[in-house]
Order: sequence, then structure tokens, then C-alpha cells
Amino acid sequence: MSSLRIFSVNHKKMSSLHINNIYCSKLRASLKRLKPHVLLGRNYSSLPGLIGNDIKSLHSIISPPIAKIRNIGIMAHIDAGKTTTTERILYYSGYTRSLGDVDDGDTVTDFMAQERERGITIQSAAVTFDWKGYRVNLIDTPGHVDFTLEVERCLRVLDGAVAVFDASAGVEAQTLTVWRQADKHKIPRICFLNKMDKTGASFNYAVESIREKLKAKPLLLQLPIGEAKTFKGVVDVVSKEKLLWNSSSVDGKDFERKPLLEMSDPKLLKETTEARNALIEQVK
Repeated sequence: MSSLRIFSVNHKKMSSLHINNIYCSKLRASLKRLKPHVLLGRNYSSLPGLIGNDIKSLHSIISPPIAKIRNIGIMAHIDAGKTTTTERILYYSGYTRSLGDVDDGDTVTDFMAQERERGITIQSAAVTFDWKGYRVNLIDTPGHVDFTLEVERCLRVLDGAVAVFDASAGVEAQTLTVWRQADKHKIPRICFLNKMDKTGASFNYAVESIREKLKAKPLLLQLPIGEAKTFKGVVDVVSKEKLLWNSSSVDGKDFERKPLLEMSDPKLLKETTEARNALIEQVK
């Protein structure tokens, strides 16, 4: 009996050790995706020169002034692409080394086991990164109707929000709910039309649905070049430049800037000029 008891105790220890090893392996895999500067900002490489020389500069990197901090939320109907958009932001800002995928269950903000199994966001998650001198606290919120209160809880602390729309669906049921919540708290918003390369995507339909269903007056900052299978880039309305993506680029970082010329794109130039004039008129 004594030997059996010892075996039982050792077996429990081994099982516990096995579970801990699995957890540690997953934790190590997640940490490998993060870059060192995520803890101290994008100026991490300059720290050795600052230490002992300029304590104030060091402090501004680790803890920037409040005027340089922005709390931004991501909100949308479920499956519009909030978490995927968040992953792209984190990757392009240098927060992560590789792109996570909802289907693979390795995104930064969906870290709960239930979220990774189901491929949906259940609770809000915040991540911090630096961009062009600003510290951004990005909050990925749930899009499912059952977790509406999670969105409400986050809106109270936001400086602004990005409303993500499926370009093939436009405004959906939960979009209306979260938009009204943002209206209630007077949160400034940017509308991001996602999935422009999806079959059935329509820029004009999505924009019109925002006007009609949300009673909003969207100002266009970018216009698409093509839709669905022909989608290949966007036009910057302010600078009147074309941003054309390299189709062979794996992560979407590689793109080319070209001036928008009347001789090559007369229709697109006209639409861009009209959108730019409308934008300037509202800014005045």
C-alpha cells in the first residue's frame, strides 16, 4: 500500500508537471512573436545611450505625457474582421514579429481558450504600441450580441473608435447597436471598410448603408481601386496618390505610391477631387 501511495503521489506530480510544461510551451511560443521594444516603446534601441545621460528622455519613452496617449477601440458586428484588423495593426507597428490568424487560434487579443476554439472575441482585450510619437492603447471589443455590455464598459474610456465594416454586407445588426452606444458616449469614429477583396464587396453600397442606416455623414479619406477580385489598392484623397499593393507580398507591407493623373485615370481623379472638396468643406 505504501508503494502504491508513493506511486500515486508521483503520478500526480508528473501530471502537474506535464500540464505546466504544455502551458509554458504555449507561453514561450506567444512571447517569441513579440519584439523587445513592445515593453518600452519603439525607441528601445536608443536606451543604452539614454541611461545615465538623459533620465527625462528615458522617462518619456517608458511613460509618455498624457497628451501623447490615445485610447482607441475597435468595434463591429461579429465576423467583420476586428481581430484580424487588430493583428495587422500590431504587426505593421512592430509590436509582433508575425501575423496571427483567427482560424489558427494564435492572435494576440483572443487569448482565452474558448475564444481560440470558437474564433470569436468574448471579452475585450487591450494592447499597447507606439506609433509616430504617440502611445496607443488599442482595445479589441466583442462583436457578438451576447457581449454587448463588454463594449459599453470600454466606451467610457475611449478617445476614439474604429468601426469595422464588411464591405459586402455594409451595416449589420450589431453595428447599429455599437454605433448607438458610441453616439451615447460621443465617441469620434473612423469607418474602415474591410474585405474589399471579398466576392460581392461594394464600396458604394457600404458607404450608402452607413448614410441610410446609421444616419451618419461619412467623409471619404480613401477610394478603392477596383473591388472584389479586381481590388488592388486605394487612392489617398488628401494627397491624390495611388497606393498599389504588390500582389506577391505575403504580409501586405510592400506597396507602391503613384501620382493620380488625369490622362490615365480621369474618372477616378474626378471622384477623388469631389471627395477631397467635400472633406475640405466640412473641415472649414
